[in-house]
Amino acid sequence: MGQTIAQKIIASHATASTVDPGDLVDVTPDWILANDLSMYRGIERMDDLGYDRIANPEQAIVAFDHHVPSSDPTITTHMNEMRAWLDEQAVEHFYDSGQGILHNIVAEEGYALPGQLIIGSDSHTTTHGAFGMFSTGISHTDLGQALGTGELWLKVPETRKLVVTDELPAGTSAKDLGLAIMGELTASEAIYDAIEYYGPGIDALEMHERQTLTNFAVELGAQTGIIPADSVTESYLEGRARAPYETVEADPDAAYTTTHRIDGSAIEPLVAMPSAVDNIGTVVDNAGTAVDQVFVGTCNNARYEDIRAFTDVLGSDVVAKHTDLIVVPGSKAAAKRMNEEGITNRIMDAGGVVNAPGCGPCFGAHGGLLGEGDTCVGTMNRNFPGRMGPGEIYISSPETAAAAAIYGEITDPREVA
Repeated sequence: MGQTIAQKIIASHATASTVDPGDLVDVTPDWILANDLSMYRGIERMDDLGYDRIANPEQAIVAFDHHVPSSDPTITTHMNEMRAWLDEQAVEHFYDSGQGILHNIVAEEGYALPGQLIIGSDSHTTTHGAFGMFSTGISHTDLGQALGTGELWLKVPETRKLVVTDELPAGTSAKDLGLAIMGELTASEAIYDAIEYYGPGIDALEMHERQTLTNFAVELGAQTGIIPADSVTESYLEGRARAPYETVEADPDAAYTTTHRIDGSAIEPLVAMPSAVDNIGTVVDNAGTAVDQVFVGTCNNARYEDIRAFTDVLGSDVVAKHTDLIVVPGSKAAAKRMNEEGITNRIMDAGGVVNAPGCGPCFGAHGGLLGEGDTCVGTMNRNFPGRMGPGEIYISSPETAAAAAIYGEITDPREVA
């Protein structure tokens, strides 16, 4: 029986020539990722496990992105302690506050490459599967073990194939496709599986759209989501890749537990309604819902291309009265490009606020939390109760978020003149 992409990549980073679903194997990852939220606990777990040195400092990529800028003196103290520790440990791939979200940096700086295996102490590490690699989130204890030894054990997952049979229609985007997949598979059907994405609807997606899709894989319960590398991948990596790479393809007779088919041409603007990621509804059916805040950002939709798509719909309109607009670019590079092209000014002139690169209010720490009874339409990946304060969250595409900002209520972006 042939091997899936997930199986091949795990085997190439382990001591086995082939692996089967359910096998427990020790792997040596190409990169170990951490952020300010997880690194502090990872250091504690290293100490608990008896490690005082990072085995391979060159494996580690750390970015301060969650508490940026810090809103709590205790957290500021912890960040200062981590900076000193990372310097003492000779971690060269460290991105301090203001550089952006960890996953955006890893992609933009050419770390993420086809055929790699990445582990990271952030659940949305699945993002990098967009590059044809195996990339998955780990716990703080796993982070301590991986940093202390340079390796970690993984259980080889079953693999599902997901085929998008046609290209997306005008007025929709990869976020709408991701929400449609969420409605199809729910948040529990693919638990601990790998998902491989295929079909004309996937081939037509640009790299920023592919990252949106694989970022969402963890919300399906999956261990990883993988889009095979192709000419789109290679074009993005040209002049950016930090090392040579080899693409990985599944064998023709690879065994998949099931194949899901999505008609890309039937996708329409969607939202995840409060308060579950798989509570999917159409924008049309939710039209007219009053919106108190619009948030554009997070590791799902904070790339330059996402924010440009938002402002393309926003046009010369202004934000509706009594609706707040908060935009948080995902990286310093994205923020600079926004400035150079006048996008930052366009957002501010419309009545919006552009905050420092980072995760922003997505996880409920700072920068735009909701009040009691507030409703937010945002481009985040989670809408759990209390995620951004006591209000309710509708997850949407950047285009739908722009329409909501203009009218102060959920509106079909295809109707914006």
